[in-house]
Amino acid sequence: MRRTRRLTIAIVIAVSMVAGCNGAASPSAGSSTSTGSSPSAGSSASTGSSPSAVSSLTGQPWALSSVTRKTPAFQAEVPAYQQHDYTVTFDTDGTYSGTAACNQIAGTYTTSGDSLTITPGASSLAFCPQVASDIDFGTIFAHSLTHAATHSVTSDTLTITLTDGGTMTFGPLQALPSSPHLSGAASLPQGASPPAALLGKVWKLTRITEATPAFQGVVPEPDQSRYTIEFKADRTFNATADCNQVSGAYAMWRGGDNPDNPTLGPLGPGGGTGAILPGPSTLAACPAGSLADLYVLGLGSVGGFEIADNQLTLGVRGGQESALHFTS
Repeated sequence: MRRTRRLTIAIVIAVSMVAGCNGAASPSAGSSTSTGSSPSAGSSASTGSSPSAVSSLTGQPWALSSVTRKTPAFQAEVPAYQQHDYTVTFDTDGTYSGTAACNQIAGTYTTSGDSLTITPGASSLAFCPQVASDIDFGTIFAHSLTHAATHSVTSDTLTITLTDGGTMTFGPLQALPSSPHLSGAASLPQGASPPAALLGKVWKLTRITEATPAFQGVVPEPDQSRYTIEFKADRTFNATADCNQVSGAYAMWRGGDNPDNPTLGPLGPGGGTGAILPGPSTLAACPAGSLADLYVLGLGSVGGFEIADNQLTLGVRGGQESALHFTS
């Protein structure tokens, strides 16, 4: 991910919790479709929209500056030095392409007046290399796009309103910074064998506390089976993140200290040092209210663990109380 400056996040948080994928939720991205109009000449992206509206949306890359979601509720601002890593370009043929950190995203879109429907193509997201001071907005960015409902362009600002009432704000793509942010290939520290108490169980998520973006909430018991992780002896893992599947590698060992993982959660004597490296995950757009993106983001920021009484706590970088809590 990034090795330059510490991420500066401005957070406004409303603690909320909603039902999981199969509960009642506001419409997902695919439900805000255009009807009753045919594509304009030369542009399948424009379904009855005026030429000025289309030309203002198309023809340039847009860089993400902030994203706000309401279910679950969080708000985060992307610092200027990271904005070029999260971009989208809407082409006049009804396709879009963009970058999500070290990943490429693409798909199709339609407009009708100010309405906007974005449909992702077949793709997956990989967790990108990062340092402890940075955060990967990749899944939040890519999935939020698929919940687009309306759009507006004012001066040099694109605002996309989402189906849950949140917004994504973009500006024109600026020149690249003088030094790169992406590190080399992602890797894990080489620790001892994982503790036996971690293995042979399906851990179900019960609670999330994260500092960047700021969020905390309890996962209702009926939804806990939608957010799971299983650690294997060969230092790989499989996880369910609502309607997506994630796999990857991990390293966990008792005691020790990793200088790349400062400021862990409240870990006790039953814990130790660790790290999780999510691999490519599926990119399905879960219904509004899903905790999938916040969960995967937390997994990629783990720096330590504690196991006690069949309860697992994964300390997340960014704050003393930041952690993912599980039960077996």
